[in-house]
Amino acid sequence: MDEELRLWLDGEMQDYGVALKRFNRRLMKKVPLWMALSVAGMVALGFGVGYDWGYVFRVHLLIGVGFAAFLWLCFWLQARGVSVKKARRQYEQCLGSLSSADQAAFARQGAQCGRADFFNPASEKYPARLLIGPDYWLYFRGSCQVFRVADIQSLSAKQETARVGYSLGDTRVRQNLGVGVSLVAEYREGTAAAKSGPGKIFLEDAKQLDEARQLIRQYCPKAGRLFEKE
Repeated sequence: MDEELRLWLDGEMQDYGVALKRFNRRLMKKVPLWMALSVAGMVALGFGVGYDWGYVFRVHLLIGVGFAAFLWLCFWLQARGVSVKKARRQYEQCLGSLSSADQAAFARQGAQCGRADFFNPASEKYPARLLIGPDYWLYFRGSCQVFRVADIQSLSAKQETARVGYSLGDTRVRQNLGVGVSLVAEYREGTAAAKSGPGKIFLEDAKQLDEARQLIRQYCPKAGRLFEKE
């Protein structure tokens, strides 16, 4: 890896470490509430089916406490299972796949980049980070992607859905539910990036999409002009 890029990565990981700590604090902050709800829910269930006080507190309360402890353990393990070191390996693998010229150019744009962190503790193990520079973009969301602006032909938004099924009486119903939105980069024909299909920056909602668009228009005006009319 280019030495200038390695130095950039050292600074990036220091900054990302701060974001990761904030993310984990936000994740663990809600755990006591969920633990309390699991205990209260089991107690309410016991009374709801008609058990007496003694049985509820001997059985349902203990089950609720067990659920609460299990929840705490799951979130604690999730927080322990992520680290800046693991995030750095993803960055290194992705940036290391660039040519030497691209690595040097990526590092040189350094201070010209704008950035945004997206905190989605309900669905992600890491805070998502979007870096927008005049010639290269980077998106990290557990895995890492690099976008070369010169290869992008157009930009558009795509609603992402998941197909779910449920029973309604005797009828089985299937429905598409929105799960997020992607900023889609269509690549120019003949570029290396085009061989793997469009590039996607998956975001949780329209607010995050708007933030990404603003970064692009501010820090990469030549790509800001590529948004398709919607």
